[in-house]
Amino acid sequence: MTSLEKKFLAYIDALNQRPFPGLVPHVHESVTLNANAMPLPAYEKLLTDDMALAPDLNWQLSMLLVDEQRQRVGCRVEFRCTPTNGVFMDRKVDGTVKCMEHMFYEYSDGKIARVWWMPGDLVPVEKEE
Repeated sequence: MTSLEKKFLAYIDALNQRPFPGLVPHVHESVTLNANAMPLPAYEKLLTDDMALAPDLNWQLSMLLVDEQRQRVGCRVEFRCTPTNGVFMDRKVDGTVKCMEHMFYEYSDGKIARVWWMPGDLVPVEKEE
């Protein structure tokens, strides 16, 4: 396992911890998300808002590609959650949903500096899944 892979897995682990520990060890003070620069607290708020809507939100990696030389990570993330108020990602949902998203990250000085996020579609989870 490369050092960049270890760093990224620690970031995913932090996202899945409750209470949420924050991302200071993993993300720069200023991060760019899909060409929009924002301070770290704003980036964290995007994530914690989703966590508040669905306390069981948990990110699972289904694919991970690491380019140690260029300090870039690509991944496919799957999550399942049951929003408590019937709304998640600005959409009305009923029951448990799942989603596959694709993310790319660029590191600088050992921390995430840029994120490219391609959100997926929320899909209802059938009872037997």
